[in-house]
Amino acid sequence: MDHREDAVRAARELVGLGPVIIDTETTGFDSTDSVIEVAVVGLDGTVLYDQLVKPPKPIPAGATAVHGINDIHVIDKPVWAAVWPDFVGAVAGRAACFYNAKFDIRLLRQSCGLAGLGWQSPFAADRCVMSIFAQYYGDWNPKYGNYRWQNLEFARKYFGLVQPNSHRARDDAELTRQVLLRMAGE
Repeated sequence: MDHREDAVRAARELVGLGPVIIDTETTGFDSTDSVIEVAVVGLDGTVLYDQLVKPPKPIPAGATAVHGINDIHVIDKPVWAAVWPDFVGAVAGRAACFYNAKFDIRLLRQSCGLAGLGWQSPFAADRCVMSIFAQYYGDWNPKYGNYRWQNLEFARKYFGLVQPNSHRARDDAELTRQVLLRMAGE
């Protein structure tokens, strides 16, 4: 089970960096979508940042069906340009991990672009807990030559975690933290 040993080693190395765990909720998946909620949790479980964001376009019903956030929830919330400096203050110079880093980082970058802000990653490093869990679980996909990604709910059930997978940023960042620590054996 070298795949699992390698994943445990990767999880331990990530824990050793003392990362922050970040999750976002968004208006969708497309190039015009943006972050509507962002949360940052410390490795010890402390909530370092948690903010709803008023997007530049209405929240589609399909997105609301996933995370429960609608236009009324964000009507009086700050826009991304106002949120970005505080978010950066919570994460600057730290290693960051996400359950799906590729998606979350793309939406953070995209939100900056839509808000007229330049993107420069504030993270010292970024890592994907979903990729580590895929290797840990070990379901090899010969078609693509990698381990199949498993969603956060699957990882939650696999480890028997009671933390809900609510599709809200703070809860999902906390759940990602717990998955990371379980893989690291902590």
